[in-house]
Amino acid sequence: MANWYSYNGVGDPTVTSSYRLMSVKPTCVTGSVRVCAIYLDDTTAVPSDIETTVLAYIANSQGTQSSQPGGGAKRFVYVKGS
Repeated sequence: MANWYSYNGVGDPTVTSSYRLMSVKPTCVTGSVRVCAIYLDDTTAVPSDIETTVLAYIANSQGTQSSQPGGGAKRFVYVKGS
């Protein structure tokens, strides 16, 4: 089952230990270069892995300052203002 994980704001956004399981859907849809939350196919409190595609979405979100992927697709990485 997939879940949302919140970014702790201080660690490397590509490392699993920088995220914690959320019990609600994030409301930080778009904003700045800072990652807010990611959507992963995991159920543990700290995700066991970040898929390659989500790592690419994280990189793209930092370059575009918008949630990823773009367009009408389901978002897997949300960003917010600092």
